[in-house]
Amino acid sequence: MDAEIKLNDISNDLLIINKHTIDTLFHLENAADCVALYVFYYKTAKWQKTNTIKANDAYVKKSLNWGIDRIKRTKQTLKEHGLIDIVQRRKDGKIAGWYVEVSYLVAQRAADNIGIKVVDDSNNTQNQQVENATSGSQEINALKLQIKCLKKENDMLKNKIKNEQPAEPAECDYVSEFNELWQQYPRKQGKAKALEAYKRARKAGVDKTTVLDGISRYNAQITANKTKAKYIMQGSTWFNGKRWEDEYTDQPKTQPKTKQEQIDDDYLKYLESLG
Repeated sequence: MDAEIKLNDISNDLLIINKHTIDTLFHLENAADCVALYVFYYKTAKWQKTNTIKANDAYVKKSLNWGIDRIKRTKQTLKEHGLIDIVQRRKDGKIAGWYVEVSYLVAQRAADNIGIKVVDDSNNTQNQQVENATSGSQEINALKLQIKCLKKENDMLKNKIKNEQPAEPAECDYVSEFNELWQQYPRKQGKAKALEAYKRARKAGVDKTTVLDGISRYNAQITANKTKAKYIMQGSTWFNGKRWEDEYTDQPKTQPKTKQEQIDDDYLKYLESLG
């Protein structure tokens, strides 16, 4: 099993919202709308690869099929509770655009600290992200923190998978196991080749008890049929052939009658028919 997990694949597929943020959303008066709009902003932030997104009311209206009043009311609620900020970007003294800054970890905000963030881009390139924008209460951008958490969970998962996989026995363990099996095998010839065959089987996933069961069934068949020693497979042949996979029976074979025995049986039947 491939235990490697690509962190980027995980972070691109998941929206991580901490418990405090969820609790805040669920306790709002219009919780359903707030959850929907917050998640929409969050998804847009993932897509635009920034927490300060370009998502005006017209864009939200088209995407969520909401009315403008509903959008403004819900956005205001999110803003009042520190879930988003409205950012005005200016360049050369003019408004260059309006943006929504998504807060991933929510800090409690005083009512008199609610306002619009203004960022002057006069000395920046047009596409530069807004950084270090502050309001009355410093918000925490948790992207780095969440990636750190993902890395930690990734490492924990890999260690868990590693610990759950049974450790492969050492070479000396294979030899010890084989010696126990060899004591049970009826014709002890070709031991070295048999050992190598057993090692290959174990590394391929064959369990020791499977081999032992095969030897026991083969012994039972030998005993039932009173097989002569020369007809018993050598150990190297049995192990190399994976003969533990064979079907054996402990029922003795029926010996065919000799020609004379068959004549005698036929004659007795003839006499019985005469009465």
